[in-house]
Amino acid sequence: MDRKVIILAWEQFLWYLCAFKPKDMMLRLWLTIKVFLKGMIMGAVNVFPISSGTISLVLGVFERFVDSIKSLNHKNLKYLRKGEFSEFARRTDIKFLLTLLVGILAGMLLTAIFLKQTLKSYEVYTWSFFIGLILASVTYVMKKIKKLSTKNILLLLAGFAISFLLSIKSNPYSNDNFFYLFLCGIVGATGMVVPGISGSHLMLLMGNYELIVTEAIPAMAKASTFMHGARILLPFVLGAIVSIVSFSYLLSWLMHAYRNETLSALAGFMLGSLPVVYPWKTPSADMMDYVFHLPQWNTELLMSVVMVALGALTVYLLEMMAKHTEKKQAERLISSSHSH
Repeated sequence: MDRKVIILAWEQFLWYLCAFKPKDMMLRLWLTIKVFLKGMIMGAVNVFPISSGTISLVLGVFERFVDSIKSLNHKNLKYLRKGEFSEFARRTDIKFLLTLLVGILAGMLLTAIFLKQTLKSYEVYTWSFFIGLILASVTYVMKKIKKLSTKNILLLLAGFAISFLLSIKSNPYSNDNFFYLFLCGIVGATGMVVPGISGSHLMLLMGNYELIVTEAIPAMAKASTFMHGARILLPFVLGAIVSIVSFSYLLSWLMHAYRNETLSALAGFMLGSLPVVYPWKTPSADMMDYVFHLPQWNTELLMSVVMVALGALTVYLLEMMAKHTEKKQAERLISSSHSH
């Protein structure tokens, strides 16, 4: 080998060695881990009837998450099709988005496995906890409505009536049809881009919550049941991708142009779906709807009331955290503007 080539290679190696900064590498690694952990929290919350959009606000990643999704437009995707990966990465926040999504999937998987056991062992208490989550979430959404006009009240009542009628006539059996699961993915993913709206809550109303959360997701953790879980989750994930990428613009526009009207209808929709999580019901004789029962006055009912209160307290604490985060962000913006 030519001596000059060896010397040149050695000089290049020494240059890289001097340029290498372990502190910078550790910092980048730590920032990546932080994004992954925030994704895990979002994924864990997404399994429950709480808005993961609200959680992303609390964690301070909501705007970056939405912006990174919006950056996946046809102008930037053309660089991916051409094989210009570095240019595609430069124009999009793809590393952040992928890290966050992997964290979300990990959080959903671990929480779904835990939830499967709690629903099996403590079904009444788990559903009672969900009632508290939903009631408090409705209150949270209502607080976001700046003007409760007659039109908004009518939209709220309409949303409540439609949701309630659907809830009491829900089929006790889940639906694993490919196109219905695809639709569930489209509907369920809205909770990730609209703060205050829960995708899991909508899954409860559509009747596929347990199929997706407590059956399909935990099935992915075992080799023997992996294909069963994948068959259910594939159309759901495809629908979620379509929803997040395509509808993020529509939802963003609705929340800006018709914010009060949209929130009013969604609050009614959420409130009307309470029969879905009501614990004391059984399938009717024709297996097409539910028969609702009043609970007995016993220790189980007392514990259920406690679980409702805990669910509501959880949302309240998250709301306080969101307000604190928003306040800190506003203070940083003010201080940065003054410094300039």
